[in-house]
Amino acid sequence: MTTSPTLYPNAGKTIRLGRVINPRDCRAAVVAFDHGVHIGTIPGNVNPGQMLEDLTEAGADAFLVGPGVARTYARIFTGRGAPGLILRLDWTDRWRNPDMLGYPEGRGRLIASVEDAARLGADAVLVYMFIGYEDPDAEAQQVESVARVAQDCEAYGMGCIIEPMPRGLRVGDNPYNAEYIALGARMACELGADVLKTDYSGSADTFRTVVESSFRPILIAGGPKTATNREALEMVRGALDAGAWGMFIGRNVFQAPNPPLMMRVLRSLIHDDVSVDDALRTLGE
Repeated sequence: MTTSPTLYPNAGKTIRLGRVINPRDCRAAVVAFDHGVHIGTIPGNVNPGQMLEDLTEAGADAFLVGPGVARTYARIFTGRGAPGLILRLDWTDRWRNPDMLGYPEGRGRLIASVEDAARLGADAVLVYMFIGYEDPDAEAQQVESVARVAQDCEAYGMGCIIEPMPRGLRVGDNPYNAEYIALGARMACELGADVLKTDYSGSADTFRTVVESSFRPILIAGGPKTATNREALEMVRGALDAGAWGMFIGRNVFQAPNPPLMMRVLRSLIHDDVSVDDALRTLGE
């Protein structure tokens, strides 16, 4: 990986993405806080403003949020030293449990535009790109939608973050297959992503396949809450060792027993390259 956020030919992208990815070390500790868009209220997002304030003080570089949170809590993203704002532009019913009106494969739609994001003061936008649908036209329609977002980002000088995920029914029981993740990652790069948010494949060795397939920076998704803090920290450490630039982690931060402390620990892992064992000692483990 040789691409730097300071090398984008579009000055708007360079300025905006420099508020998400630190141009000094090419690393980013981003908190995904858009879960309410897709699955409603869950532990940790009941009081959005307070959680955003607490994690900002703990050193979050940026937050991924939905349009409503961006509008309501604009003060969090205002002023010198404020965290970057990444706006979720799409919605999906994929993540809801069956007993909460969920669907086995699900579908999604855009809920905001790049123009909306610019109006809200966003530094970047983010959209899903699911692959592996049983209906090939569903996948093709999503690729078309993502490509249009990427084109609009060029026009507005907006950072474009694409989240490719193998999640259709054809994927089967292993969505963390490194070859599937790498397929989506390369497609997202080709469609115009400036940054990727991807699944972690489970080990540094397999994740290198994903990094080598990409020509844009990768920040890993956190996925579901892990059983232990060590598991979450080793996931981030392994991704960094494989060449990722940081994280897009949500539940493993805001659902931790002490979210600000977990945020500080993950930030030190990403920006200071502390070891997993040292990070666990800071957590008191």
